[in-house]
Amino acid sequence: MAAQYLSKPRTRHRLANPGDSQLRLVLVGKTGAGKSATANSFLKEKVFLSSFSAVSITKHCNKGSSTWKGREVFIVDSPGLFDMKVSDPETRKEITRCMVPTSPGLHALLLVIPLVRYMPEDQKATEKILTMFGERAKEHMIALFKDDLAGMDFHDYLKHAATTIRELIREFRDRYCVVNNKATGAEQENQREQLLALAQDVVNKCKGRYYTNSQYQKTKEEIQEQTQALQENYREELERAKAQIKQEFKEEIRKLKDELEQQKRKAEMERRLAEMEAHRVSRQQTARDDVLSQNKILEIIFILLEAASFVFSLFKD
Repeated sequence: MAAQYLSKPRTRHRLANPGDSQLRLVLVGKTGAGKSATANSFLKEKVFLSSFSAVSITKHCNKGSSTWKGREVFIVDSPGLFDMKVSDPETRKEITRCMVPTSPGLHALLLVIPLVRYMPEDQKATEKILTMFGERAKEHMIALFKDDLAGMDFHDYLKHAATTIRELIREFRDRYCVVNNKATGAEQENQREQLLALAQDVVNKCKGRYYTNSQYQKTKEEIQEQTQALQENYREELERAKAQIKQEFKEEIRKLKDELEQQKRKAEMERRLAEMEAHRVSRQQTARDDVLSQNKILEIIFILLEAASFVFSLFKD
């Protein structure tokens, strides 16, 4: 039985920050489609647990990162959400877990589809994913076809492929890649380059917009609030530490008779204070990362979204 919601979250596009050095990607697909293996292939290291199985190996949303042409690429591997019970609280928490590292929105959604044995249940899972994310999200979707054709050319395969496969390619306006997760060396690098260039093309054609919705906005606001609170804590800690340092040095300097020694201790005090200030600036800059590394932010945002009664329809129009 479908869950009931107070209202639908509004989807929208937001302009990416011109200085945004990130490319945020999320892999979605049916259990056993090969999402984790695909993510490992593009990261060029085994970050995610992977196994060919009809049972979901990935139980939690996980993230990995790499760099590409000076940009930080975030790849989030989602669990088989579409094979779990909608009422399961852990599933809802995993949706939240996927939203946090990709806030304030996604640049591209990568739909992983196995080519061989594409069955009706696979088509149903694909339809469910498309419905969940909503019509507008299709502008940001890329189909990743898992190459298990045993040497057959992909275009030859398409001539006899299921109509739904060909329709999906048309629906995504030919935004697709064929990936061989067993590839190494130059072949692996070439298909990685193809995918990331295609993801960048999605960003360009959307004029820098990323996919977001009202739930992402709530997530962004909460992260900003927690970041500002942490920055204030860092500032207060520094002020207390600086006051203590000044007091200790003043007491020491007051007891010194030699003026040269006094000047040396004053210089040492200024050096220590400058180091502390530099450390504060560094901590202020990394405050957002510190917030995201804390498990409590997931709980806070989960409760926030639960209260709004939107949680499982997070991406739906």
